[in-house]
Amino acid sequence: MFESFRQNLLSDRTKYLVRWVLFVYLAMVLCPIRFWEFNLVDVDNTWMFALNYGATHHLVFGRDIAWTSGPFAYLAAPMDIGNSLAHGLFFQAVLWTVLSAILWDIFFHGCFPLKNLAFFSVFLGLSGPQYHQPPNPLGPGNLLFVGGLILLVHFWLRGGVSRYVSALVMLGLVPLIQFVGVMLVAGVLAGFVIARVFQGGSGVRREIVLAAVVPAFVSGVGYWLSIGSLPAFAAYIRSSSELASGYNLAMALPGSSRELQAGFGVVLLFVITMVLVAKSDRQVALFFGLIFAVPLFVSVKHAVVRQDAHIVYIFSFVAFATGLVALAVVLDRWRTATLTIVMFLLGTPCLFYAAELGHRTAINSVTGIQAPFLAWHALRFGNLRRELNAKSQESYLADYRLEPEIKTIVQREPVASLSIGYNNAVVDDLNLVLYPVLQRYSAYTPYLDSLNADWIRDKGPRFLIFDGISIDGRHPWTETPAMWVEVYRWYNTRLLGKHNLLLERRALPRFTRFETLTHERSRSGDELQIPTSSRPVFWTLRCSLTKTGQLNKLLFRVGSVTMTVDKRNGRRYFFRVMPALLGAPSMGNYLPYSLAEFAAVLGPDQEQSFSVDKLRFWGPGMSAYSPDCEVEFLRPAL
Repeated sequence: MFESFRQNLLSDRTKYLVRWVLFVYLAMVLCPIRFWEFNLVDVDNTWMFALNYGATHHLVFGRDIAWTSGPFAYLAAPMDIGNSLAHGLFFQAVLWTVLSAILWDIFFHGCFPLKNLAFFSVFLGLSGPQYHQPPNPLGPGNLLFVGGLILLVHFWLRGGVSRYVSALVMLGLVPLIQFVGVMLVAGVLAGFVIARVFQGGSGVRREIVLAAVVPAFVSGVGYWLSIGSLPAFAAYIRSSSELASGYNLAMALPGSSRELQAGFGVVLLFVITMVLVAKSDRQVALFFGLIFAVPLFVSVKHAVVRQDAHIVYIFSFVAFATGLVALAVVLDRWRTATLTIVMFLLGTPCLFYAAELGHRTAINSVTGIQAPFLAWHALRFGNLRRELNAKSQESYLADYRLEPEIKTIVQREPVASLSIGYNNAVVDDLNLVLYPVLQRYSAYTPYLDSLNADWIRDKGPRFLIFDGISIDGRHPWTETPAMWVEVYRWYNTRLLGKHNLLLERRALPRFTRFETLTHERSRSGDELQIPTSSRPVFWTLRCSLTKTGQLNKLLFRVGSVTMTVDKRNGRRYFFRVMPALLGAPSMGNYLPYSLAEFAAVLGPDQEQSFSVDKLRFWGPGMSAYSPDCEVEFLRPAL
């Protein structure tokens, strides 16, 4: 009886059924169908809204807006604005069809043993969280990259020019969704070319030429269709590079040491796996080591800079990479045992998925169980739009809605929002205009801050709205000082509401230039005594990163810097600051704290009922900066 059961279990029909089960499972895990309602609670929801809003209003990357994504990112996170939702779902449906075809080729035409496919499926399942939200709002961009890598590996193992060209086309599309895709794709293709040169054989030159031409052509056509001019494209590259570089300093967020240990432990586990593979097949180990080097570094860097839910990027990418290795190696007894051990050890990160993402989200990501429901909602397009609209309305309680008295004043006049979240503009039927860096807190560098500042000066609308809230304990003024200087120069307080401040553009600027009061040097940790004055006094602080600080920024992260604000009434406040931005003037003696104080500073009176006595900068991040800083105190003049 047992022998009969064993024969049935190992029969061709059973194996074919198992292949089908694994194929359907991965098709669900790799489902790219996503859509979003408007939600002010989630900070990321606002920039996704802005991308969709910008696409609907034909705003051009580089010329009008700047963000870390590519010009077609709204297709990966569509919202019901104009035709964005329909376009996004169509793109995602096509992508899902392509991914399913890639899996079909692997499972039913690739001649891979069932054992290899089983390991491949389990590891890809463990990589599921990197394709879903949270933590990745642009999961379909990752899926383009994953699909391209699977095709590239399949071509390397089994050949087929159509697989190779399809892989290059998919990789060429990645930068159009995610700007970091430029680095990822370049790293993978450079590794592939080097591996093929080492491997030798026929067709190497053709493959190198295709690797250089096809992705560049696909990306180039996409950029030409969406951006359309060389000056705008150059500005897009500059602003995107600044956003990527500034993120490392501005958004650094430490987490528990246990998470870091687990993350680097998983990387070490992958390295050990590759070493074991190299002992029996150096060519396989060299190939995967070369194509995975850059993506693994990017995943680790992203995870450790902002160590919240992003930590799962390490676990997810290592799981995906191990899955591709499992597809390529010959699984004798010891390799099977090794991959089994690795599989169980990688299963441990599921605990971190559950902790960081929540049990329900983690299970959905790893199992793909939501895919049929998402597809069903997408097919019922009219009902989906009604459901999204209902959810959006429910998300905006009274505290998140714009005050009626502000709406009465603004009506349909152009208005921009200085707040972190502003997608309530659609619900409140505002005539919203967007400044270049879509969320003010993301203007991480002086260049990006100046983009928004120039926009306020030259294109600022009649009204601005501000809710006084900032992220990560920052001070709103010192996180974008150049922009706030132009707001102070060109806007007056019109109305202070319960939750929002309404500013109106002045006919003439409040001042035209700055005069230097004092110029001095300060050492790290010294107090900055604000000069006593009945008129506003501004200050700048210039500190440069040391070589050690630059190395930390490149390879790991730089710690936070805290600004202590002592007011003359004896109260003390603490804010996180980014020293790189403090070269632009910030308000000194009247540095506002509350929304009411912002309203007072931007009001008509020169003298205020509050004042700041001194500032001090300290914290773990100060060790990354030169101990000698330049300080300048200024006052505005006509």
